[in-house]
Amino acid sequence: MRITRIENQKKHRNRKNIYADEEFLVGLSDETLIRSGIRVGDEISAERLKALQRTEELVNAKRAALRFLSHRPRTAREVRDKLREKEFSDNDIAMTIDDLTRSGLLNDAEFARMYIRDALALHAVGQLLLKKKLLLFGIERVTVDEALHAAFENENSEGAALAAARKYMQKSSSSRGNIDKPKMRNRVAAFLGRRGYSWDVIQSVFKKLFAETDHTDNAE
Repeated sequence: MRITRIENQKKHRNRKNIYADEEFLVGLSDETLIRSGIRVGDEISAERLKALQRTEELVNAKRAALRFLSHRPRTAREVRDKLREKEFSDNDIAMTIDDLTRSGLLNDAEFARMYIRDALALHAVGQLLLKKKLLLFGIERVTVDEALHAAFENENSEGAALAAARKYMQKSSSSRGNIDKPKMRNRVAAFLGRRGYSWDVIQSVFKKLFAETDHTDNAE
């Protein structure tokens, strides 16, 4: 077969229709066409056509990944799952993930650091919850542990948990009236547990928090 015509597609500016012997052969993206170096007058074998189609699939996989990444940062697993959902081959997915990782567009370590930073800026939260959520994103455990260590190295988790517990108690008391101490302890423990604080931190908060309330009760 010989390429006799290459023309723009009407609905897709970045794609071309390729004709061989004046019959439509295949539609290709500009990227695939540039990579191939195909020009009018070139001969094209069945093997080369298959190679072009494989290249086009890889280009399409990368384009789909970039669209997915345009909404917010993603982890490698999120991109991999999205491409599998779109039924790209495992080989094209692996090559796309490698390409995006080398270019810095996929970086699980940076994703973990950013996620932790944003979560802590929003409200007090403990390492257990952050670790659980990051693992659900598919980030490797060692990467998660390193990010948490860096984020909490100078972070006063106990102080943040104590402040959050005080605020929670104030809101609970104002909305529900006086609550007896055992019930309040249980509610505060459940609240801090949901926020991802360890039992050691919760116990330490209890010692300070309820020592304050005991002192207030005695003063009254």
